[in-house]
Amino acid sequence: MRVGGTPANFIMEDEKPGSTPGITIRAATPERLIELCVGAFAEEGVAVQQEDFVKVFFLMHQWFMTSEELVQAFIDLYQSSDETVSCDHPGCRHLPSCHDCQVQHYKRKICQAVRYWITNYPMHFDLNGHVTAAVQSLGGLLQAEGNSQLKELLDLSTVPSYEWMRSMSVRNTGSKHSRKVSLVFNHLEPEELASQLTYLEYKAFRRIHFVDFKNYAMTASLKDQPKLERSIALFNGLSQWVQCMVLCKTTPQQRADVIVKFINVSKHLRVLQNFNTLMAIVGGLSHSALARLSKTISCLPSESQKILMEFTELLSSNNNFSNYRKVYHACTGFKIPILGVHLKDLISLHTALPDRAEGGLLNFRKMAQLSSILRELTRLQGHDSVPVDANMDLVNTLRLSLDLHYTEDEIYELSQAREPRESLSSPTTPTKPVVFADWVAGVSPPDSNTINKHVHDMVEAVFKNYDHDRDGFISHGEFEAIAGNFPFIDSFCVLDADQDGMISKVEMKTYFIRANCHALRNSFKHAFHETTYFRPTFCIHCTGLLWGLIKQGWKCKDCGINAHKHCKDLVVMECRSKGSTKRTESLSNGAGMPEMTLSAKRKISQRQKRASPSHLQEQSAQTEDVIHRMSCSSRCQPHREVTLVDGEFYEEQSLLYERLLKAEEDREKLMEENSMLRSRLEIANEQIMTLKSHIGVIRQNTIAFILEQMDALHMQRDTEV
Repeated sequence: MRVGGTPANFIMEDEKPGSTPGITIRAATPERLIELCVGAFAEEGVAVQQEDFVKVFFLMHQWFMTSEELVQAFIDLYQSSDETVSCDHPGCRHLPSCHDCQVQHYKRKICQAVRYWITNYPMHFDLNGHVTAAVQSLGGLLQAEGNSQLKELLDLSTVPSYEWMRSMSVRNTGSKHSRKVSLVFNHLEPEELASQLTYLEYKAFRRIHFVDFKNYAMTASLKDQPKLERSIALFNGLSQWVQCMVLCKTTPQQRADVIVKFINVSKHLRVLQNFNTLMAIVGGLSHSALARLSKTISCLPSESQKILMEFTELLSSNNNFSNYRKVYHACTGFKIPILGVHLKDLISLHTALPDRAEGGLLNFRKMAQLSSILRELTRLQGHDSVPVDANMDLVNTLRLSLDLHYTEDEIYELSQAREPRESLSSPTTPTKPVVFADWVAGVSPPDSNTINKHVHDMVEAVFKNYDHDRDGFISHGEFEAIAGNFPFIDSFCVLDADQDGMISKVEMKTYFIRANCHALRNSFKHAFHETTYFRPTFCIHCTGLLWGLIKQGWKCKDCGINAHKHCKDLVVMECRSKGSTKRTESLSNGAGMPEMTLSAKRKISQRQKRASPSHLQEQSAQTEDVIHRMSCSSRCQPHREVTLVDGEFYEEQSLLYERLLKAEEDREKLMEENSMLRSRLEIANEQIMTLKSHIGVIRQNTIAFILEQMDALHMQRDTEV
């Protein structure tokens, strides 16, 4: 029949404990693996005892060769089968009509292998036109030989469309959604919110291709992998949105109510077996920015605290997420895994085992072990529909809400404004919760085209559901209703750029695109290097003096800011080039403007690190009544001098500078008054302590005097007796 492989290109071993069941091949050349794959097929299909090997081969072939190369290898085997396959019938011409010809039997096995590939992995053919063309060329060879029966095995007409895997956003046109659902967070039922978040999560997860998983396992980087990055950005955005929706409330009871609602959402996510979204929400609720809110937590019902603790334990990273893995493997049907956990497994396995074994052979044992992880991920992507009813208007609103990016320091700063620290021992920087996976860090915001599409869809949904008179404008009352989905959104007068009392579609789109563009273009990465300073220099983060004889601190090569060693990783100020920095300094110290004091400069620089994104800083400042009144007056004051540039309003530099100086002067006065009051309080406390000590002495002396008198009286009575 066919000459088998030699030990030089093929290694087999007995199945060992711990290895993949049904796989006895340890290493081989790719050519030999293809031959073994063809040999595993009988006349009518794959042999049962070889099916595990065939599944692993077709699933993992993209790890070591492209699909085009695999099709071409099958074509080469088909064309060379006349020379490589021996036929026992003398004088056989190897025609399709020769039913006992072993060459024809081998050709049929090749076609059976390709048919198995098409049937079980159709996405390889729909997503790659070159692979489809190669299969069609193989069909042309069969047609030229008059082998129409084998050509039917290569029929590609039944391959479904996977167009949704090419695009970053898909509208479910087949969804029959007739009921009206509010788009406002306060009016949404937890079950409805869990369903829409599950729909978003599954659509993002389903678009991730095998090649994306492979590239991430090999590089541990999200570079040039937009689909995987989009899924992770959705995770991060949801976790931040949870924190912001809680912190935008002003009272502890209001914040506790929002937390309870998200806990109820988590309960429905657990029922839907959506573990990835569940981890994002529980991670947001257990983040230090919320965990430190003792007054808020005290308002939580004991039952809600118990449920949150159970979910935190379920998703804990202890023992390599053992609790999650146990529960996940017990689930059946539709489920969404914690993507970060399984991606970590891929990276660990890829790092532990080499791709090549001795003699340069392909390590097929590694392919078999990787397939157990990738088979589960790709199997879950095969569900044709999500078991939820998607409301696309709500989905579009949620998409934009989750695309608003904030830094952890900005969110933690607002947390401190809501409930200030009561002890100096409290942490000054945010700490990540234990349920957060390391893979969520460093994800950039979505690209501008994606944001523009999300903004357009959200605005259309808002006007469709809240523009009741269909005049193309949103009134103040309608705006307050929908603004509940966007924490820290600016006031009505900011979105109403032309100040006509109504918000148009153009004004709303301009606002959200501008807000997202600020997040897109901000860069907080600084190129720090150790520097020796020859004059007093202050840290941009803590405003403290950089002490020492040499190499007192760290300086950014790009923007020139300075920081302590322990402060440089905490700097959240945008990194600007030295040219723009000098221009800013010249504007600040230019002619016609008063000279600022060193103290004022230090305090202004300390506030600059909290200036991005601007809308978060403005809303954080509103937690203080005085700053809130100043912010509203500066936004709505009709007679201020402004300049219109590229459709955006900018206040004159001189007015901004004067208001900044005035604010700094007012703040210095308040600080002086506060210091004076504090010193008076300390003096009063000392006087109180002195008075208390005097009272104690007087009380002690009084008691002693009374006892002495009583003793004297008793002695007098005894004497008289």
